[in-house]
Amino acid sequence: MILIYGLIFLLIFLSIGIGLFIYSKKKKSKVGLTISVIMILLVILALLTNTIDEFTISKKDIITDLKHIDIELKGDFEITNNKVTGMPERIQETEIQITQNDKDRIINEIKNSGNFKSFANGQELSNDTDTEQFGTSNKIFNFKYPEFYSRETYSIIDNIPTRLFVSIYDNTNTLKYQRIED
Repeated sequence: MILIYGLIFLLIFLSIGIGLFIYSKKKKSKVGLTISVIMILLVILALLTNTIDEFTISKKDIITDLKHIDIELKGDFEITNNKVTGMPERIQETEIQITQNDKDRIINEIKNSGNFKSFANGQELSNDTDTEQFGTSNKIFNFKYPEFYSRETYSIIDNIPTRLFVSIYDNTNTLKYQRIED
């Protein structure tokens, strides 16, 4: 419902901005034109928030996100892909290229964690009843799936319930993480 109310508000705000623009154009009012253009730009910026977030991600943002899941990158890394979707539930999927040393260290930390669980195939994964389900705030889970290692958590970040999933593959130096804000 919040999304619908938000879209209705933006539509009304945009309509007022367009109406003010047309009225100010007829009356040749510079103040009215300026205010109407600002109103229209605010609506456009609100609608392009995800696109802006895709292009403005920084290494500092990634380091901060990974700290929430107890992963620290000691070497340099390169952002290869960042995709942000969803409104109001925001989903960010980011891929970075990390050093071999960081990859080996992270996999080692996942394997040696106290709650590490390995799933050799998908059948074991569907039969597992011992693994706690998400909803347990601030717990970090460590898994080995058939294709990759994973570190996962569900916690409150910046007053927003957030799920973080980090995936790291044996055959590449690509670390993928997904941030889902509920």
